[in-house]
Amino acid sequence: MTIKGFRKLFVLIFCMTISLTIFSSTVYTPPKDLYQLETENYRFVFEKDLYYFYEEIADTAEELYTKYTYFYGSNPGKITVYILDDVDFTNSFAFTGTNVIRLYINPPEDFLALGGNVEDWSKFVFSHELNHIFYGSDVRDPFISWVPSKLIKNTINMVHQPSYLHEGISIYMESKEFGGRFEDDLFNMYLRSEILSNNFPRYYLGSGSSIDIWSPAGFNYMYGTILVKKIVNNYGEDTLRQIIRVLNTNVFSNLDEAFYWVTGDSWTSFLIDIKQEYLNDYDQLKEKGYKLSWLKIDNTYQNTGNLRTDGISLYGYLVMPDQPKGAYKDGELIKKGVSSFDVNSRGNFLYLVTTYNMGYYTNKLYYDCACPNGGRFLDERVKAFGFVGDEKIAYSKLDKGLTALYLYDLRTNETKKLIDYGKYVFNDIVGEEDIIYFSANYKNQTDIYSYDLSSEKIYQITDDEVEELGLFIDNDFIYYSANYQDGIYNIYRLNTTKKTVERLTNYLSGSFEPVVLNDKLYHLVYDHEGYHLSYLDLESAVKESFVLQSVVAQVNFESYEIYYPEDVEVKKYTFEKPYILPFPILAVDMDDNILYGAGAFFISEAMNYIGFIDAFTDGSKIYGDLSLIFDYYTTNSITLSLTEEDILTSFYISNSYLWYLRNTINTFLGGGSSFKNTSFDSYVLDSIFQISPYSVNNYNIYEMGIGITYDSISGIKANLDKPFVVFDTKIDPYIGYAGGSIYAGSKVEKVLSRPYLSFESGKYRFDGIKAGGDVKYDFGQEKFDYLAYIQFDLSIFYWLNVPLQINSDMFKPK
Repeated sequence: MTIKGFRKLFVLIFCMTISLTIFSSTVYTPPKDLYQLETENYRFVFEKDLYYFYEEIADTAEELYTKYTYFYGSNPGKITVYILDDVDFTNSFAFTGTNVIRLYINPPEDFLALGGNVEDWSKFVFSHELNHIFYGSDVRDPFISWVPSKLIKNTINMVHQPSYLHEGISIYMESKEFGGRFEDDLFNMYLRSEILSNNFPRYYLGSGSSIDIWSPAGFNYMYGTILVKKIVNNYGEDTLRQIIRVLNTNVFSNLDEAFYWVTGDSWTSFLIDIKQEYLNDYDQLKEKGYKLSWLKIDNTYQNTGNLRTDGISLYGYLVMPDQPKGAYKDGELIKKGVSSFDVNSRGNFLYLVTTYNMGYYTNKLYYDCACPNGGRFLDERVKAFGFVGDEKIAYSKLDKGLTALYLYDLRTNETKKLIDYGKYVFNDIVGEEDIIYFSANYKNQTDIYSYDLSSEKIYQITDDEVEELGLFIDNDFIYYSANYQDGIYNIYRLNTTKKTVERLTNYLSGSFEPVVLNDKLYHLVYDHEGYHLSYLDLESAVKESFVLQSVVAQVNFESYEIYYPEDVEVKKYTFEKPYILPFPILAVDMDDNILYGAGAFFISEAMNYIGFIDAFTDGSKIYGDLSLIFDYYTTNSITLSLTEEDILTSFYISNSYLWYLRNTINTFLGGGSSFKNTSFDSYVLDSIFQISPYSVNNYNIYEMGIGITYDSISGIKANLDKPFVVFDTKIDPYIGYAGGSIYAGSKVEKVLSRPYLSFESGKYRFDGIKAGGDVKYDFGQEKFDYLAYIQFDLSIFYWLNVPLQINSDMFKPK
């Protein structure tokens, strides 16, 4: 039966299903042994060992709910908060459509520029994510507010709310409560460099849609912070609230118009005033001797970092135009895609990779050397690490949101815990034969510590409010970057014998990662384009010195004991609440028969199952459809259709993995089968392997790609490709087999322009133009085929990337 217009509804539902499926498994991947506790405004879902994390935020959560309700003049209803330990990075997110907050429990290192909140990370990150829920649920537009479905209403409401305001207000809220990024010197360094650059203002790049321009902390976070901060400082919090309400009330408004309506001032003048304020500060800092210039020795930029040396060569994670990103030695690539590593005096290599399997992102530490028993896995859930001499390795390890320090002996393969699990993070770890030096954030204060392996005692070397990052040991000196003066990070060195500190650089924009090699101080200088490799002659580098006021003292790091109170009773969390969107069916088939019925689209709160069901009739026969996609270890789909004569059923199971087997392998495996009534119809097996993925410029490529599919009806299909980048153009030659024939060809993709022209404060944007093509020769059919296209990349309603493509197939005769 063919139904006029009706299948378009299913196309729409299918597209919604696919788009929302992108978020599946992001909250968590079932099955998990989870428990739940409900309070007045929340339902907390957590692993039992993470009860302590829930307990830390429960009272604060209720207090913040009251404060945010007052701020917005509305409330979002009950919120579900998921607390799990299944990743080895720091983050969290909120999904306003289903009123869900997902908290990652690992506190941040100081170089993430999140305000140094380690001791109270749980409350800090919750305050940020809670604002996303309140802001996203503040629906005031009369064209939207009548919609009965919260899922649809809150999702559509995003057209009012650019990401830079989402993040700016959330950072404002976190900073009000816990001294967040408003007070973080590293984050403010990023802001200063951006505002002083000739590119200011470009807040429209933080609208929410994807862009190809690098940013150290996200344009949405940086511009959101400065815009909200200056609005509140200049006009007050009530003005900020009024601007939010204007934006949330009128779909045709934008930020500059709302700003004018509320304040009566020009948005352009407001931005000029911000620029002028930073220029005035720049003039004052120049008078103090700071400079913006540095010695440029190569083309490094963006997130270049991790400078190291074996005493002979300079190593680093280097990002350069037209070159693969990875670990370099004296400018030569030695390991693609690896950014976190260390070397010892023998040139042995220690590095970290991240794998993904069944919903778990896991950091794994590997050791590599040209020696017996070289190339081995050491441990997992590792964060900071470093060689201690040539035969030992010290590293920090995560477990249930806590961190411990371990020592690994390469000769005996034995591991020893040096500092038990507690509420602290290790930023950097370096060492000599018997002493480990590390920068640690303990009790929300960052200092340099040492661990004496002989006496097994910890000593606090610095005790101040500055952050000491990027440690390097050379003889009696500890080199590091710190924000001693004017909130600006520069390179210092501490004489461990005399307790004197010398400042070695005076960059206005900040300098990091000191390494001493051949009497030169190699380091990274920051500007709005990223981190740049430079050096100074060490002999003439000292700018000033002072005596360290703190006294070296023995200390103990307090461990944290995870507990679960016996008198607390919690329920098992066994079922995700569904959001259901019913819809009527009224259509006409090709024979002009009237069809009527009903259906429902549904999605679970954690987006681990999603689908639709419908039933309709023409008065004599009943028809129906069922589609369900759900996560349970793997991603699984079931579809069922009741037609005039048959029941059609299909099943498909798939999963993605990120392995490391001496090379990173990005893998997709899937398989399914279909049935007609009770008879088996067909089956299919799919596999895709991308070996050693890495990136050049803005192109994500890999050493080799392999795709193999077997379909019981059409047979085997196979494809082998090896992409590369030359002249900022991605070229992807391939060879394959399908339909009993071998084919070969190549794809080409080139970005021609990226002007990022903004309209309506970033609500609409012309991002640029790219072109490409595909030329293929089929040896079985003995003929060429081709495709050429030009693509116009747009962004609409802040969040949506819309590619408009014109290709040669449109003009080929049918």
